[in-house]
Amino acid sequence: MIKAAAYSWIGRDLPPIFRDGREYFLVGTGTGLFLVENRCPHRGGSLKFGFVDAEDRIVCPLHNGAFPIAALLARSTTIKLTEEQTYEL
Repeated sequence: MIKAAAYSWIGRDLPPIFRDGREYFLVGTGTGLFLVENRCPHRGGSLKFGFVDAEDRIVCPLHNGAFPIAALLARSTTIKLTEEQTYEL
């Protein structure tokens, strides 16, 4: 499992990022940059417009459910960005 750091952030001001028919948003942690599917695992809301709380969880703006960033990074759809990768937006 990828451990998130206590100073994670969401790239909410970036344009939508699409890959393989899914919408993603950028999450920065102490371990790198990640594309996380922009869908709440509980109600399908847009996590991109949530916020990171003091426990390093992303809080869904639709229903205020909180999801640990480490768990979101562990999803099979999450992409860790590297310097060698380039993506068309």
